Order: sequence, then structure tokens, then C-alpha cells
Amino acid sequence: MEQTKHHEVSEVNAALQAALTAEQEARKQTETNILQVFEAKTDSLKEELEKSGKLRVDNESNLRRYLEFDIPKLYESLKDEVDNREAMEQRMLRVALEEVTQLQSAILAEKKAREDSEEAMLRMMEDVVTKMQGEIAGERRERERTEEMLLNLLHDTCSKLEKTSRAL
Repeated sequence: MEQTKHHEVSEVNAALQAALTAEQEARKQTETNILQVFEAKTDSLKEELEKSGKLRVDNESNLRRYLEFDIPKLYESLKDEVDNREAMEQRMLRVALEEVTQLQSAILAEKKAREDSEEAMLRMMEDVVTKMQGEIAGERRERERTEEMLLNLLHDTCSKLEKTSRAL
């Protein structure tokens, strides 16, 4: 009878060991899956950041080109126009001066619109960064919650195994 009980205890012990091994393998697989999902999302966020950064750089270079080349060209055109108009009659001078004033207003309005656009793009970039940081923090909390759940499950399983082993 002692050998029979010893054999039963050995079988239960082997079954418990197999169950524990299966749980450990399942946990490892779950961790691997979680890490793969996390890495995929991180890579996706990196790509989005790179695209947004590239777009911002492109927009900034366009804006610089406008500010450094186009506006000076417009200014030169205005200056030449004023010089040519000075040689004409007084009436033509008044018309030219009115046109210059209108063009200057248009340039200032365009410059203000570009500055406003740049500020809006910067705010959008800040919003995107804030959103990404929030998503990363959420992913981190989710991962920590999952790890805590897995640890609690492992702890509960170990406790049950200990209780079962004590009971036997």
C-alpha cells in the first residue's frame, strides 16, 4: 500500500510538474507575443515620427525658400516698378504708388499667413508628439498590467500547487 501511495504521489507530482512546465511555456509565448506587438507599435510610431519630421522639414524648407528668395524677388520687382514709374507723369506715379501699397499689404498678409501656417504646423507636431507619448504610456501601463496579471496568476498557481502538495 505504501508503494501504491508513493507511486500515486509520484504520478501527481509528475502531472503537476508537467502542468507547471506548460504554464511556463504559455507565459513565455505570451511574453513573446506581447513584445512583438509592442515592437510593431513602437516601429509604427517611429515611422510616423519620421514622416511627420520629414514633412515639417519640407514645409520649413519651402517656407525658408519663400522668405529668402521669393519675397526678396518680389521686393526687387516692386523697387524696379517704383523706379520706372518715377519717370512717368504725376498721375501715373499716384497709380504706381497705390499698386505698391497694395502689393506690400499683400506681401505682409502672405507673410503673416505663412507665419500662422508655421505656428499651426508646430502646434500639430506638438499634438502628435503628445499623442504618441500618451500611446506609449498606455502601452507601457498595459504591458505592466499584463505582467502583473501573469505574475499573480503564477503566484496563485504556485500557491495552489503548494496547498495541493501539502494536502498530499
